[in-house]
Amino acid sequence: MSNLRIGTSGWNYPSGRGTWNGIFYPAKRGRSAGRAGGTGAAKFDELAFYAEHFDTVEINTTFYGQPRAAIAQTWADRTPPGFEFSLKMYRRFTHERLDRLNDADIDEFRRGIEPLAHAGKIGALLAQFPPSFKQSKASEDYLDALLLRFHDYPVAVELRHKTWSDRFGDTLSLLNARGAALAQIDEPKFQMSIRQNQLPNVSTFYYMRLHGRNANAWWKHEKSEDRYNYLYSLMS
Repeated sequence: MSNLRIGTSGWNYPSGRGTWNGIFYPAKRGRSAGRAGGTGAAKFDELAFYAEHFDTVEINTTFYGQPRAAIAQTWADRTPPGFEFSLKMYRRFTHERLDRLNDADIDEFRRGIEPLAHAGKIGALLAQFPPSFKQSKASEDYLDALLLRFHDYPVAVELRHKTWSDRFGDTLSLLNARGAALAQIDEPKFQMSIRQNQLPNVSTFYYMRLHGRNANAWWKHEKSEDRYNYLYSLMS
């Protein structure tokens, strides 16, 4: 249990019905609260405050744009030793042009996360594929090539389409050969959703994502945050 890490997806939720302000973060933020250290008038640091309560966090911004080394360095500086970041892979690797990899994009991504790697603060890279990414020879070849490019990092792979569990043995063989963890996802299950047994497939690490089970708002919702409006109980 000493190796168990629990964290959230991101740490900045300033508005909406799911705001953290006044719930997790103090409603009134003293200038000294949540700072990485030192004295004087410092702006409240949400990440530093978060890192006082959790020992890992999942980063979404690296999915929407290439990571920047200068920003990654600030993350490393603002968190204590032993804190780890899980970084979503850039969407070009998982959602766009899945017939070939651009090595220049991969090199740029690796440079952007290097400060965290140097600080020993990368827990995993998350390759989150969409439901449209179905099992096929071409998909397997692409996934294998992606894992090869990031062989020196722990990688968790989130697959959502049921074809990957229809041929579960082939899926696990591919991931196991590269030492990649199959990301276990707790979510509403639909006809084409992947089926999982929640068991680890590699001995190095285990990665679980709790999306919630709000089936009614999963595909039809007013705001994207409505999809995740679900409260887990201790009995879940």
